Amino acid sequence: MDTLIIILEALVVVGGIYMGVRTGGIGLGLWGAVGVLVLVFVFRVQPGPIPSDAILVILAVITAASAMQAAGGIDYLVTVAEKVIRARPSAVNFLAPLVTLLFCVGAGTGNIAFPLLPVIYEVSYGRGIRPERALSTSVAASGIALAASPVSAAMAAFIGLTASADNPLSLGQIILITLPSSIVGVIVAAAVMSRWGKELADDPVYQDRLAKGLVKPPHEVSATTAKDLPKQSKTAALVFIGGVLLVVVLGMFKSLLPSWEVDGKTTSLSLTILLIMVMLVVALLVMYVGKIKPADILDAPLTKSGLTAIIALLGIAWLANTFIAANSDTVIGALTDVAQHSPWFLAVGIFLVAAMTTSQSASVNTMIPLGLSLAVGVPQLAAYLPAMGGVFTLPANGSQLAAVEIDETGSTKIGQYVVNHSFLLPTVIMVTVAVVVGIGIAQLVA
Repeated sequence: MDTLIIILEALVVVGGIYMGVRTGGIGLGLWGAVGVLVLVFVFRVQPGPIPSDAILVILAVITAASAMQAAGGIDYLVTVAEKVIRARPSAVNFLAPLVTLLFCVGAGTGNIAFPLLPVIYEVSYGRGIRPERALSTSVAASGIALAASPVSAAMAAFIGLTASADNPLSLGQIILITLPSSIVGVIVAAAVMSRWGKELADDPVYQDRLAKGLVKPPHEVSATTAKDLPKQSKTAALVFIGGVLLVVVLGMFKSLLPSWEVDGKTTSLSLTILLIMVMLVVALLVMYVGKIKPADILDAPLTKSGLTAIIALLGIAWLANTFIAANSDTVIGALTDVAQHSPWFLAVGIFLVAAMTTSQSASVNTMIPLGLSLAVGVPQLAAYLPAMGGVFTLPANGSQLAAVEIDETGSTKIGQYVVNHSFLLPTVIMVTVAVVVGIGIAQLVA
């Protein structure tokens, strides 16, 4: 009977996502809320936690990015990026995910990818390149990056869990395994995705949107030059970049962050709060240096995209959290039983837990203790860390939803069957390659 109930609850989750995808836009979040309502009132399940931190981060980052867009800062960044890739336009398929990876590694959060997405889209589409290729790989890179970040919550959890092991690794040794493997994974995924999907000229979805006037032709986007932009556009872009770099530096050197004594324990300012504070201040500074009005920020196209992503994330992540919280013993227990007989399955377990919980930290805290109990070496466990990129298996993350909304060509999408979305293939390729390469490097570190 319990098994039947779990299956029915899972069908509610899948059904909510399916209907949301068919509805499109904020419909994903609205149908997610319907799913939560069904689980709570029909199955008497306690509501799971609302992803408030993710929502607030998206709100703050989108506010700053929208201010920069209103001031012409994004157009300026596009012109700069254009200069870098002018010789080989297709380089954006590789440069975008690699830059995203390094930004997220430094900041310790995948949320830093949000302000990069509109630039990646504009550069790709402006050169006539299918935006899905660079956007999907860049989003996937933001998921795998935390495995190589010295300041991510997932890395902190891993270090804490393995500190008492027989042969613990230093932070430098762990990154020596995870960073090169992640970079290789990103490059391989980018190479595959650079040939993925139809060219825009042959894409019926894009051609239909173009004919209906829903998207401007590529030349209208790429025609923007530095001469056409207001003088303050460069300043606005530099202020925004300065804010991002400030978050990266403070995230890398936690000694620079304020701390407090709470119940006898020292607590430092969280990176989430730091990011929210800095991005909101950046938005204000950009508003003044860019000489724009508050209403201009609300009217910026990115504001609409951000609001859509927030609503979608609220409903769908809340639905997933409610299901997992109600059935954690059964779902996680099944993974534990398999891993006891096949230790290599720990990597798969990390991937699946990350997919189900949409949390890299949850996957580490769930599977690494199991690996230690099975006497798996710490270097090998470190090699499995990139599997936390599985957070993008389901279309329930803000960056995925934001990328879909930003891509006006319709090439970046969430399919009708939930898992057939633009981000699954680069995620699977990236994780698989990174784990395999990481295992090889771990043999040298061990």
